[in-house]
Amino acid sequence: MRINIINIPSKYHPQIKKTVVGFIKAQRINPECTINIEFASKTKIKRLNKKYRKINEPTDVLSFPIWESKDKIPQKGAVCLGDIIICPKMTDVNEELDKLIDHSLGHLGGKHH
Repeated sequence: MRINIINIPSKYHPQIKKTVVGFIKAQRINPECTINIEFASKTKIKRLNKKYRKINEPTDVLSFPIWESKDKIPQKGAVCLGDIIICPKMTDVNEELDKLIDHSLGHLGGKHH
């Protein structure tokens, strides 16, 4: 499993890795997967929210899954599940990080609202 952590203070890395590993094991998702997780500014997440969701406001988290459903995720070989973008200015990261990542991983794993 590869977790690319971008612009996130190192104090959060162990927590993020533990949450991701636990989710992947519990959901029985391909353990050779790659997930990208980034902390972004309000400006960047607002721009992404406008472009992809047509909402011209910042948000706390965005998920960009590669696969439409869990059934379509290849179970062997290297595979990227997608990207998670978190805006720490829009949430209390110390309190909400696990919840945000877990919810976003659900989307990367094929769950929909």
